[in-house]
Amino acid sequence: MSGKRASWVTVFTGLARMILHSREMRRKVLFQLVLVLLVIVGLGAWPLANWLSGNVWLFLIWWGVSMLYGLMVVLLAVYDMLAVVKEEREKME
Repeated sequence: MSGKRASWVTVFTGLARMILHSREMRRKVLFQLVLVLLVIVGLGAWPLANWLSGNVWLFLIWWGVSMLYGLMVVLLAVYDMLAVVKEEREKME
């Protein structure tokens, strides 16, 4: 074993591969990401609404980041759907 430590990029790449490889892991992560998205939208809609409405830039940043996060969750869901189709086709062959 060498004295070098793994870089953060290597660690995150390995974690991403591990999550994307397993159907169960993808579904668990997707569920957790959807829950976080619901919390973010709920916070922005009710408790933080007055604070966000006070400044246009805060409003745009909050909902812009929320939208990007939501799109990433949707992309993971699409990836999961395509991976399941591929796995099932391979089983049928």
